[in-house]
Amino acid sequence: MFTRKFERRIYIAVAVFLFSGALGVSFGAYILWPSRREADFQPRQPIAFSHKLHTGDLQIECLYCHSQADRSAHASVPPVSTCMNCHAEVQPKDEQGNIRPEIAKILRHWESGTPIRWQKVNDVADFVYFDHSRHIHAGVACQECHGPVERMEHMYRAFGLKMSWCLDCHKREPSEGEPAFARGDATRAPIHCSACHR
Repeated sequence: MFTRKFERRIYIAVAVFLFSGALGVSFGAYILWPSRREADFQPRQPIAFSHKLHTGDLQIECLYCHSQADRSAHASVPPVSTCMNCHAEVQPKDEQGNIRPEIAKILRHWESGTPIRWQKVNDVADFVYFDHSRHIHAGVACQECHGPVERMEHMYRAFGLKMSWCLDCHKREPSEGEPAFARGDATRAPIHCSACHR
């Protein structure tokens, strides 16, 4: 019915189609869940900001810098003006009396009016809806998702923010004092699909 030459072309076409499909699925999986979603991800930042110094030693509240976290889905990164609330006065110097290099970078951004391009550390997949304000108002401490920020010299991802990890927290029995406990809910947070996927 078919010649050998024609059959060979069909086999090659099917093989190319399957290989292309596998390549497409692999690339799609990489895009949807790249390594930056894994635990211990630590991108290089434009300024070596120490959460340990600011949040741990100086005990500056998370909401001072991430001021939208209790009012919005996004925590927001602080503008340079927030840094300058302190660093207009606090400008540590090295042994030679020069302003320390990382503080000098902040001052240059302030003087030029250019924002600091921070690299995102904690990120969920694009098909997940996450609202910071809902979690804060439910009594979730920042460290539950971000790890011991007050001990991090350089910010890194403490947990791989995958669905199973989130569900483990949502499925827990609520503790006394949590809104879910007061409502009499069986779980700490909703576990139905539309709670996070809209």
